[in-house]
Amino acid sequence: MNMSIFEKKFITLMEQPVEAPSPEAIPEEPVDPTDPSIPTSDTLTAIDDVGDNPSIGWRKETNSKQRDQIQGWIGQLETFNGFLNGVDSNSMQAQLNNADCDTLFNGVSKSETKKISRIAQDISGLVESLKGYLLSADSE
Repeated sequence: MNMSIFEKKFITLMEQPVEAPSPEAIPEEPVDPTDPSIPTSDTLTAIDDVGDNPSIGWRKETNSKQRDQIQGWIGQLETFNGFLNGVDSNSMQAQLNNADCDTLFNGVSKSETKKISRIAQDISGLVESLKGYLLSADSE
């Protein structure tokens, strides 16, 4: 069996006999009820009377602010995605696809439609990822 130095030391310590003090070695002293070192029922209940940890409040406040900021980002990205590849006639893709032949828009449409669609798809993926972070933060 291949043991490390720490394992050997631990086993050695565990195998040593434990000597309990004899009852006559422990002196019986009368308990002084006014001794402040002896816990009373008041001190025991005071242990549970502790306020919230300020670092937890700070973290919750920070997460709340960041959650609001992420929601703002999501709104802006969705607006921009609608501008790029929305279904209304004002979107960039709609205007390029409805362009007349031999126009500047038609030339842009031929070469850049796939790129615009890919960017819009990447933005949609980012929006969904951000929404996932919000959902996971809400469940914590």
